[in-house]
Amino acid sequence: MWVVNHESRFIFYRRTVSLNSSNFVYFMKIYFDGCSWTKGSELENKYQERFSRIISNQLDVEEFNIALEGGSNDRIIRNLMVEHNIENYDFLVIQMTFPTRTEYWEGKWVKVSGAYHLNRWLYKEKNMKKKEFEGKFREKFKNHKEFWNYYYMHVADQKYFENKERIQYETIKSYCKSKNVPLVLCSINHWSKLDFDVMMDTRDLKKHFYGHPTKEGHQVIANKIMKYIKK
Repeated sequence: MWVVNHESRFIFYRRTVSLNSSNFVYFMKIYFDGCSWTKGSELENKYQERFSRIISNQLDVEEFNIALEGGSNDRIIRNLMVEHNIENYDFLVIQMTFPTRTEYWEGKWVKVSGAYHLNRWLYKEKNMKKKEFEGKFREKFKNHKEFWNYYYMHVADQKYFENKERIQYETIKSYCKSKNVPLVLCSINHWSKLDFDVMMDTRDLKKHFYGHPTKEGHQVIANKIMKYIKK
């Protein structure tokens, strides 16, 4: 028997099934992925205070959060299409991050985080000087430093990353649609020109020292996502 638990653009169910004459309740499971914002970095008690937990508690469903600090959109897509079967989840909340990040395989997946100052440089934020950028960025990478420095300084530019982000955006949306799994697609890249369901990073959002949302900030993000779901 299926019982409707919540009415919205996403219909939430709690299913009761019979097994050997006993009744068991199947609880919905929500899939969350993203970077440090979804992981809950800088929170005192991230596993209880992050927005994914707040939403799961409000809907009385199971939280499945695989976000990673410094994680990339490439990692998010790999998780989505290769590492996990998203048809096992009732719906997804995915937080895209800066397209400057990526990953590569070297016996294990190694993350490459372009960091905030790279985005400032690419998007010409605050007129950051090239010399200032090079000084902050040169010692960033421990492995294959010359390759990645050359890649970011001479190969990739703002246009490249804007196109990359659009491809990632469309890939996530199309794949979830093909699997018929509801999706809330969010972002922290306030430079983005794409139309996300929820933009998390806003000027009035309360943040910690390293730029991650406070406990109050996570509540605001949770409210935005719930508002979108209930439309």
